[in-house]
Amino acid sequence: MALPNIEKLTYKQLLGLEVKISAAIAKRKQEEKAELKRKISELATRSGFDVDEIVGNRGGRRGAAKGSKVAPKYRHPRDTSLTWSGRGRQPRWLVAEIKKGKKIDSFLIK
Repeated sequence: MALPNIEKLTYKQLLGLEVKISAAIAKRKQEEKAELKRKISELATRSGFDVDEIVGNRGGRRGAAKGSKVAPKYRHPRDTSLTWSGRGRQPRWLVAEIKKGKKIDSFLIK
């Protein structure tokens, strides 16, 4: 395969070459990834396993998902719909109660 002498190419030609190279890399990556998946699946099947048994089905993200719900740790004494997990900023209702002189421990959910 003859490679062009990139020293003699114009800026526009180099940009065009860059686009072609990026597309070729993406295509080749997909092809090789698919081939590797096929080989792994075939090897696992021959050994009597499912691929998920070997690598685990992680579903993409590791650990807890961002923004996942946490059980509330604090509750407003009069309006029980107002709760706080103890993570992040304190809610306004809790800040107001603390300013009135109440202790944060008095709002703990038992």
